[in-house]
Amino acid sequence: MFRRITLLFVCFCLFALNGISACSDPLRPMPLNTYIDKMKGGWAGQMIGVSYGAPYEFRSQGKIDDGEIREWKPEYIDNSIDQDDLYVEMTFLQAIEAKGISISARDAGWFFRDSKYDLWHANRAARDNLRLGIPAPKSGHPKYNRHADDIDFQIESDLFGLLCPGMPLAAQDFCNRFGHIMNYGDGVYGGMFVTAMGSVAFFENNVVEIVRAGYRAIPAESEYGMLIKDVLDCYEKDPNNWRACWELLEKKWAQDDICGANSPFNIDAKLNGGYVAIGLLWGKGDWDKTLEIATRCGQDSDCNPSSGAAILGIISGYSQIPAKFTAGIPAIADRNFSYTNYNFHTLADTCAEYAKEVVTQYRGKITTENGNIVLHIAVQDPTPPKKLEQFTDAMVEEYKPFWSKHDAAIRANRLKMAVKEWNPEWELVDCGQEMNPGLRKSYMGREKVLVTHPLNRETPAVLKRTVTIPKDSRARLRLVVTHHIEVPESDWQLRVIVNGELIGTERIAGQKEQSPWKTLEYDLKPYAGKKVTIQLENAANDWKYEAAYWAMAEVLF
Repeated sequence: MFRRITLLFVCFCLFALNGISACSDPLRPMPLNTYIDKMKGGWAGQMIGVSYGAPYEFRSQGKIDDGEIREWKPEYIDNSIDQDDLYVEMTFLQAIEAKGISISARDAGWFFRDSKYDLWHANRAARDNLRLGIPAPKSGHPKYNRHADDIDFQIESDLFGLLCPGMPLAAQDFCNRFGHIMNYGDGVYGGMFVTAMGSVAFFENNVVEIVRAGYRAIPAESEYGMLIKDVLDCYEKDPNNWRACWELLEKKWAQDDICGANSPFNIDAKLNGGYVAIGLLWGKGDWDKTLEIATRCGQDSDCNPSSGAAILGIISGYSQIPAKFTAGIPAIADRNFSYTNYNFHTLADTCAEYAKEVVTQYRGKITTENGNIVLHIAVQDPTPPKKLEQFTDAMVEEYKPFWSKHDAAIRANRLKMAVKEWNPEWELVDCGQEMNPGLRKSYMGREKVLVTHPLNRETPAVLKRTVTIPKDSRARLRLVVTHHIEVPESDWQLRVIVNGELIGTERIAGQKEQSPWKTLEYDLKPYAGKKVTIQLENAANDWKYEAAYWAMAEVLF
């Protein structure tokens, strides 16, 4: 008898240590086909939610959005193909494919560093840090990233709930590694909240219990935890009035955003996470209500319905999502999401393969029964991380002096990379920061246009290139340039210097020709057989809109 009790106690302890909910029957079976249907539902939910809310993103800031919301049409789902809400998290999946499910934070960060899409807020700051050589998890720490509490990881974390069915602690492990690339504290807890809800939704249909599970996955004493507790308390008090809860969050939490300080704009993870919870709770599992409420809460009102609808998609499975919302998916299911090699089909196939690995790594197993593959999942209870992280006012004051220097380093590196992408043969020696210098995807009919600006009235921006001019060469320098066309009084002074000698100067101002671009050529034959250094200067005239727009700077032989 004593031996039997001892064995039971050991069994209980082992599973308790691993967050497994039941000792007597720790593995819960789920046919692979059921998992795939629910996982596809989660992806479809994200696609539906982001496309539903896209027209209203930040339309309403600091107030409930009572404007018109269009009636859903199947073709609206096309919007999802180009949404960062989706393709950024697919970068994480690509990293897992390359390095495996045990990929380190540092390695995951390098994949993120090499991404080519536009980014904002915490994501952009993190990638800038990584490109400066600051690895993850430092790249998301407040010392280097003042956006650490922003929503970025929260909207990219759905992937890990989908890879970890019934295993919120496994999802939390992914969040610790990937979330700290760009976020810290509440910014990471937002991802843990969302992934825990997604993970639990594979076995739980009640949205109230799912939100409670998400709350249990984050520290109750964190500000994010306290906000979600407020939402749950509001729902318990009045489950029919979401607007009263919105008002409470606005009064108590809406000003707590470093990024949007002194403005109604709020990209804070916890406030927007509160809107996700409001949509789920007061939507009561209904797709139309959940989408509308999460959207009407305002602020990041495409991301928030996307996170909420992902949970509903997991609960129902793709096959049971209301047909009006999925009707447009087959038409785009073979199109790759922007910046990825994944379409809706290959995305599901890839996730299914790695979910099987996660299941077995976290004490589960895979069997075949009557010809069908079955996942036997060691289901886990949500548990908060042991260490509390918070981005505090004291940290803001401590890091402010460092931020200004760090920002300067980031701006310089951005410009360096912009020049490299524009034309790697040129080097940027100096450049001012006015008029947002850098690379434009297009400008006035030209692709990849570099913008520079003088440092001040006396100090020009300088591009430099060293090249050997072949003997008997008809070498020439060809430039295609313009000014800030939108402002008639804008102009700048071009100076071309070869080996310290000024060989040409030109005022670049309003062109009367049909094209806004001016093509200029300079003879380099006098330098045949020599190695020369060419400097292109963007100098000031009257210090009014002095930006130079460079479409071409080529040495032609």
